[in-house]
Amino acid sequence: MKPEEILLSDLSRIFFGQTSPLFLLEVVARAVLFFVMIILAMRLLGRRVASQYTLIELSAVIALAGTIGVPLLDDKRGLLPPLLIIGGIVALQHLLGMLSVRSRRLDRLLTGDACVALSDGRLDLASLQSTALSREKLFSLLRGRGVQQLGQLSRVYIEPSGALTLVWSDTPNAGLAIVPENDSELRATMRDGKHRVCTRCGQLERADYDAACRACEASQWAHASVALED
Repeated sequence: MKPEEILLSDLSRIFFGQTSPLFLLEVVARAVLFFVMIILAMRLLGRRVASQYTLIELSAVIALAGTIGVPLLDDKRGLLPPLLIIGGIVALQHLLGMLSVRSRRLDRLLTGDACVALSDGRLDLASLQSTALSREKLFSLLRGRGVQQLGQLSRVYIEPSGALTLVWSDTPNAGLAIVPENDSELRATMRDGKHRVCTRCGQLERADYDAACRACEASQWAHASVALED
């Protein structure tokens, strides 16, 4: 389109484009068809795709979304090529699923491994760095699961899908409080005067310990905290 043909007063072009207004009905029909196809494809891809995505499943969903964009609104594009692409994606997903069941190595290659984010109340900073999960994001997720301080937990696993698996400690210790810092009243109530914790990794030490952290060599300490009863 030439610059002189672009007019803000041309409402017909702005709302209908350069196609016939009748094409809008075809767009609705195409959208309904693709909506049904995506629902069927998601059902065929499996239950896990509807809950937590692995890298392969997320790639399949993105590919499905990218496939329908152009033919949905372009009257010059037919519907058969994207339908074939959707069928190919579903078939490939099922093939990879069958192969991963037979080969543990392939399954780990496709989905990745779970990693330990916390062990006995202490953060594994290397794991957090490798998964690009910040401490504050982790703390937010843990608060959503009812955790008040890290000493309540024996293990925290980051699953390949990004979900967290919590193993609660049978004998909880004092630990690093993850209650928001602006909630000073609750933090004061949780304070344990017998211990202190490294503010970087949560390493627990006695209150008179005054050296660098044994785990991460940081030198910033805070009062340890205990969980309040429900």
